Amino acid sequence: MLNREIEDLGLEIDIAFDNNDVSKLEVLLVSCDSLMENETSENHSVLYFYKANCYAALRMIERKDVDDTWSWHRERLVAEILNLRKAVAESGFEKLDEIMQCKILTNIANGMSSLGRVIESISYYEKALSRIDNFAMALGNKAIGQVHYGQHLYDPGHSGIFFFHANKELNRFGSEPILWDCGIQQDALETFMGYRDFTEDVLEDIEFDSKFDFNNFSLGKHQKEQDYRRWCLQHKLFINPLNDVFTATIAANDVLHLPSHFYAVGEEPRFPKYFNLLKQEFIVARHMLYEFTTADFEHYSDNDVLLENGLDGVYLGYRNELLKNSLRISYSIFDKIALFLNDYMKIGLKVDSVNFRNIWGTYNKKNKALEINPCFLDRENWLLRGLYFLSKDLYDQNFTDVAEPEARELHIIRKMAEHRYLGIQEYPAQVDDTEYMKYITVDDLADKVLKMLKISREALIYLSLAMHIEERKREETRGGEIVVPIQFTHL
Repeated sequence: MLNREIEDLGLEIDIAFDNNDVSKLEVLLVSCDSLMENETSENHSVLYFYKANCYAALRMIERKDVDDTWSWHRERLVAEILNLRKAVAESGFEKLDEIMQCKILTNIANGMSSLGRVIESISYYEKALSRIDNFAMALGNKAIGQVHYGQHLYDPGHSGIFFFHANKELNRFGSEPILWDCGIQQDALETFMGYRDFTEDVLEDIEFDSKFDFNNFSLGKHQKEQDYRRWCLQHKLFINPLNDVFTATIAANDVLHLPSHFYAVGEEPRFPKYFNLLKQEFIVARHMLYEFTTADFEHYSDNDVLLENGLDGVYLGYRNELLKNSLRISYSIFDKIALFLNDYMKIGLKVDSVNFRNIWGTYNKKNKALEINPCFLDRENWLLRGLYFLSKDLYDQNFTDVAEPEARELHIIRKMAEHRYLGIQEYPAQVDDTEYMKYITVDDLADKVLKMLKISREALIYLSLAMHIEERKREETRGGEIVVPIQFTHL
């Protein structure tokens, strides 16, 4: 239950925003933190929401003077998203009114979309709609996200499917009751109707077959393969943009590769080789998690293995090691994507020093800001920026800005699994972590592995689509040099 002081704080934030009072908003940010002490988790969630509103207000006031649409410096928005995610992470979040939950989730989704993280944004819209399936701002903005996502695909058939599903969502406006949390917002409604008309025109132009059966595709000959592919579909883990639209069997393949692109005469066509290895490693990590979920506790490889009882609740065996290795592999994909960018964008960092945080620029400790590499600054590439802002979900001690509350914990767990000792317990036991050893329950680790797989998949899709945008821009500016186009066929 909100106390009067917290309720008044929310009103003060609204008034300060209406008055463009930047100094007051800065003071109210501090007030949010001071009120956290001795409050319930439910109220913590509300206070994080208020902090996010402060950052949003500051951002919008500053935007009146500067258009930051293509800025690589979105510190206010990153802070806003971080606090909204903290609100969701509180156990008390589920006790909030469903409308408040939907507002928080929709605000995260809107922010993610603005940063180019369209896949993550759609996921948050769906979380909101799972609570209230006719929540207007989630419904309409999710459809807009699908339109933009579809516009960035290089497969026109896939684009049509995105437009079709967006159009279905947008046609709900005016045909059924829709929940507007603050009354009908006419500007938003007009925007949604504009996208509805746009998608209808596109679908008519391409003669889209709306009666096409998207589930008339095989999941494999054997039951084991069918079960595996259904699991991948349900968790949206196929490297296939269609899996972000639905779980129909047409999406049950890892069809996405690199777009067609060009090389100078005599230049090695190396980027498909890099992407092949990235995809294959992801698929193995994905299957390890699936195998963990289906494997028996006892595995034949565990037979006749002499192990001492550590009296710390750690369960040793093949099944749990699948989790560790899935985490290791999925986490390693990010630095390999950085290597890809280092080569493709001709950044010139030494290979041994490249990682997914430093590829974007150099952190200036004096100014406490990242100096973006000049090769990125002039790129109006929505999904390349999505890849950059995704990097803020990963912790690095040299880069303190993150948008994910669990970033540091995920970093530590990966470090312990990779370089030290990570003990997996079936149930929490009363043993302390040390600098050599960290303990984690199997359920907690499984959740974190799934999270890492989802964002590594997201990163691979952004890499491919960002390259597609970049290739189109390069083609527009290409002079008379001789180049060789590379087209792709499946193995």
